[in-house]
Amino acid sequence: MQTLKHGRLLILLVLLSSLASTEVNAQFWKKKNKSDVQAFAPGEATEPKEAKMVSPVRVMLNKFNLQLEKGYGFFLYQNELTDVSVVRNPRGDQLYIMPIGQESTSGPYNAYSNWFNDLTPTNIYRVDDDSQIVRTDTASVIYKNSGRINPLTLRVSFSLNKVDKLRLKTTGERVMSDKEMLRVGLGISTGALKFTNTVNYQEVDDRLRYFNIPETKISTTKLFGSLTYNAYTFMDFSFLVDASGGVWKTKSSHLNQDLVTYDPFFNVGFIIEKKVSKYFKLYMRPSFEMRKYSLSDEFITTAHSLSLFTIDIGALIKYPTYPRNRHGANRVQMEHVFNGKIYRGRSIFQPQNPRTGQFGQTRKKKVKYGGGND
Repeated sequence: MQTLKHGRLLILLVLLSSLASTEVNAQFWKKKNKSDVQAFAPGEATEPKEAKMVSPVRVMLNKFNLQLEKGYGFFLYQNELTDVSVVRNPRGDQLYIMPIGQESTSGPYNAYSNWFNDLTPTNIYRVDDDSQIVRTDTASVIYKNSGRINPLTLRVSFSLNKVDKLRLKTTGERVMSDKEMLRVGLGISTGALKFTNTVNYQEVDDRLRYFNIPETKISTTKLFGSLTYNAYTFMDFSFLVDASGGVWKTKSSHLNQDLVTYDPFFNVGFIIEKKVSKYFKLYMRPSFEMRKYSLSDEFITTAHSLSLFTIDIGALIKYPTYPRNRHGANRVQMEHVFNGKIYRGRSIFQPQNPRTGQFGQTRKKKVKYGGGND
């Protein structure tokens, strides 16, 4: 009896194990539903939107540039006389001009002894027979001089950047890159025209000799608009074409403002720029400029032209997009995220994301245990 009971129990265990094995195999061989399987595909991690980490005011201010330039140059001066007769009286050694043809009539005459910065009349009642007379309709009378000018220029410009072509090609998004395409600016410049010679000279007639100028220094101020195009960039160097134009005038005590007319000036230059950091740049700007003014009254008009050649040494500074991280515990030199905002770790005069060994990279400070750390 005891043996029979053990046999029945053994048979029951075998049957239960067989049923369990069949259920497991059915679950294993059951066709899986593809919708229940989550596919995995490699890709870029989702980053928090930068717009929420950066002040839009800073982004806008970063598009503006503040530029300061100091120039060193020289100029050529020309005074081409037209529609006048130039007279040199040998006895009084007096030089003056009068409307052309008046010298053949009887006086008094509308004569002027100064036509450089004013029209100063002089009393001439008689033209002596031995006076040297040169009519400007038969000879080209051009008085010349030269000098130097060292202007100081302040300019505010707005940057228009190039489209990020790689981003446009890969994602279709039209996003602006960090590379500049154009700068549109406004500026003011001051500088004194310092004449080398105290006389203007001419070469048409030796007997006319020279003209003594009453002023050897003329202070000038100009207001201008500018357009700068980034022609080529190689590493940290950029080569830009810069054109500007505007209005100018002199100090009221140096030219008679009631008689003078200033023509608009035009300046064209070439900029060689070195990028020190994304917020600070140094550059050199050789340029050529044309200025003209005229003095006129009811009888005569005298035209004066200036050709200026200058080399400006300048600096450009931009408002930083990211604030400086002032937290003592954070010593990251790269641009980084801290407490949900983007910060820079360095001065605006240093590279913002320095490479190993790059100029301006600061060494890590050693941590002093048991003492204070700066």
